[in-house]
Amino acid sequence: MKAYKPILTATVNRKGVLDVDTVKGCQYGMAKYPKGGCYGLCYANKTATRYGYDFTKSVSRSPWVDGISKSIEKIVAQHHAAWFRIGTMGDPSFDWDLTVSVCAWLAKLKTPVVITKHWKKLSNAQISMLRECGAVVNTSISPLDTPSEIEYRLNQFHSLFDSGVMSVLRIVSCDFGHTEIAKRLDGIQSGLFLESPVIDNPLRIPLNDERVIAGHINARRVRDMSGMASVSLHSDDVYIGVCHNCPDQCGTEFFKGGSK
Repeated sequence: MKAYKPILTATVNRKGVLDVDTVKGCQYGMAKYPKGGCYGLCYANKTATRYGYDFTKSVSRSPWVDGISKSIEKIVAQHHAAWFRIGTMGDPSFDWDLTVSVCAWLAKLKTPVVITKHWKKLSNAQISMLRECGAVVNTSISPLDTPSEIEYRLNQFHSLFDSGVMSVLRIVSCDFGHTEIAKRLDGIQSGLFLESPVIDNPLRIPLNDERVIAGHINARRVRDMSGMASVSLHSDDVYIGVCHNCPDQCGTEFFKGGSK
């Protein structure tokens, strides 16, 4: 398997998201869940494997080499969105120092959006820097997480919000069935959706997944930007299209003007 290069890039993915990943790969997540990553369904892991990259090793990607910082600034400035995203193909918590420094650097051009499961905890100094540069931090969480993971990630979400950071709970949601397991998970999910602000990010899960076959999770084939996909949609209103039409804009729409 190929290793990611330790040099920062700025690229636009199929959904139209401007990806400035400070870290590629998810060493901590794959170590804990070696069979497919989180929920056994990590989309980033599947994509990396498809293109021959080793997603089990996290690689920090510096912009301060080979004179690429100016080209990155140009790409970020010219992109149509008012924000860029860190945490598309890797969890930035692997290297918070680098992630926070890139946010501070590029915040003069666009709003940084950071998506993380907080495998490593932010320091108070790093939280202060994220607040000062106006970063929007999406804490990824799901009713499929363990109880300790849910408690920890909720604590990080609340702590960031209380510290003045624009903090969003990004819920990997499911349409649960009618089994006892499903009812328990649905109750957890209902509790997560009582938090605010939240983004609904439906789980992509194959119809032949054992949890679908057992009736714990419902899934259906729906049309998305690349054709048909199998998704667990607990509501017909959940958005699954391209980035520029999304009402949430990775949480930036919740904080117009930079205030909470």
